[in-house]
Amino acid sequence: MFCIMKNQPKNKWIPLALALVILAAAQSQMTAQAEQPVPEGMTVQNNTLEKRQYKIAQDGTGDFRTIQEGVDNASDGDTLVVYPGIYTEAVQVMGKEVHIIGLNKDLCIIQYDAASYRKSPLTVGAGRIANLTIYGMDSGVGQPVLTQEEIAAINAEIVGDSWERQKNYKGYAVHVDQNFLYGRRVTFENCRVISENNHCAGIGTRGDSTVSFENCEFISLGGGSCIFLHDPTSVDVSGKAALVMKGCQMTSYLCPYVMTFQSLLPEYNQLELTFQNTRVSAVEFADDGSYVAMDVNSSFDVETLSMLEETGALYAAGLSSSAPKLVHKMTNEEISMYMEAMEKTVEAGSVPQALMPQLAEGITRIGYHETEETKETKEQERLAPSLLKHHVIAIYNRSNLAGNGWCGLDNAVLTADSYGNTLVEMNTVTTPSRMDGTAAWYSSSFSVGS
Repeated sequence: MFCIMKNQPKNKWIPLALALVILAAAQSQMTAQAEQPVPEGMTVQNNTLEKRQYKIAQDGTGDFRTIQEGVDNASDGDTLVVYPGIYTEAVQVMGKEVHIIGLNKDLCIIQYDAASYRKSPLTVGAGRIANLTIYGMDSGVGQPVLTQEEIAAINAEIVGDSWERQKNYKGYAVHVDQNFLYGRRVTFENCRVISENNHCAGIGTRGDSTVSFENCEFISLGGGSCIFLHDPTSVDVSGKAALVMKGCQMTSYLCPYVMTFQSLLPEYNQLELTFQNTRVSAVEFADDGSYVAMDVNSSFDVETLSMLEETGALYAAGLSSSAPKLVHKMTNEEISMYMEAMEKTVEAGSVPQALMPQLAEGITRIGYHETEETKETKEQERLAPSLLKHHVIAIYNRSNLAGNGWCGLDNAVLTADSYGNTLVEMNTVTTPSRMDGTAAWYSSSFSVGS
């Protein structure tokens, strides 16, 4: 499931600008740094050892020229050290734990046209992924045309889904959704994940598993959010799972949802969420057409958060944010100036300047009118009833009703170790003015039977 935005043709320059910046920087640095040291904390091992270490280098100086070759030849527990290069491939690590470690995320780039839901730049189930840029590009060509035999083969290998549904979705930049994750952990460290299509990272949990992101950057440039997570639909691989995000940055330029969570089998699955020092730059649109009716998020909508902050009641209520100002407003004039600057920068070829200005930390409201001529009617415009509530976190339950977990999700709890984040929903530690022993708004302690 992903978000579809209306009236966004001018935003097409942002993906191109960011992509060109990253690729130009990589090409420049690769020229100056032909040989790189082994990543910190690692030593070059002899390939005769049980846990082997392979060098991936496009110039032929390593064990393999492509990452997929390394994956195919690696055994469970082996490590691939990725040397500088732009690796245009859909890397699939299936049924084994392989660690993929780049030397530098600005120099080591995995990119692929993610037009197909089944072809992400990186598909993985367990292991350690570090120091990489993982870039899901959008070529605009759409899903590939398959024969009936190919469709039949796909339907035979997937459980609880079909190609008929999958063909409607584009690929993630990172896809973590396979039974091999059961009882295991996959960790992403110091990575940059960019998507021009679907969500940056699509995650299907499994029982006894942990998916962890540390010091990672997520850049959503298309119709999907930064993180999409759902539980499994099979009892056999169900159970307790955890999502951990520490020191990360999430930026959504087009999708009004920065994170999306879906509960499919709450009787058998429980999700523990831990967020620490994670910054968010989200957008909220005045147009209700940007939002989904099935979102059952039970937390404060953006309009309420804005009013609480304006009246000084946000922090008095015990809600905590790392942002100096949580809710911002971009006027129509500012939007026009911003997009005009983007277009002129790209046309002039001065691509690095296209990264300015950046979205502020917090929630930026777009499309709300506030000029000298309309100040008298400001209250009527701001307080006009919306057809749909506007949240930056989307929550979907099987029942299509809000549950008793975190933000209304049926089967999720926010751990007490969650603090220092931008969004109030991500923090259980509130402001000092709140009395000790008083539960925070977004803490939860219910249990799910199995």
